[in-house]
Amino acid sequence: MCVVFNRCDFLLGEGQSVVIVVPAHLPYAETYTVAVTEDTIKFRAGFDDIAEMHYPGGEIYKRISGTTQVGLVEYPPEGELPDFITNVAYVEVRRKM
Repeated sequence: MCVVFNRCDFLLGEGQSVVIVVPAHLPYAETYTVAVTEDTIKFRAGFDDIAEMHYPGGEIYKRISGTTQVGLVEYPPEGELPDFITNVAYVEVRRKM
């Protein structure tokens, strides 16, 4: 796995909306995927794993797992937080093993 980032943040909006903020420029890919369990989140660019980490789960897991796609905002450390979603990722819900 090529680790592009090792943490992420979540913006929770009205209703069940959620956007994931990643502190990096994502490598180019036709599709992005976010795979979640109740305590782990994994990111893929195409077929390549680019990040995996533990996250709080709970309400965030409920919101992410309740949808088929989630917005991603790329926020590199040297940049400014954009005011728009920069990419969209498909959601995979996995059972904890």
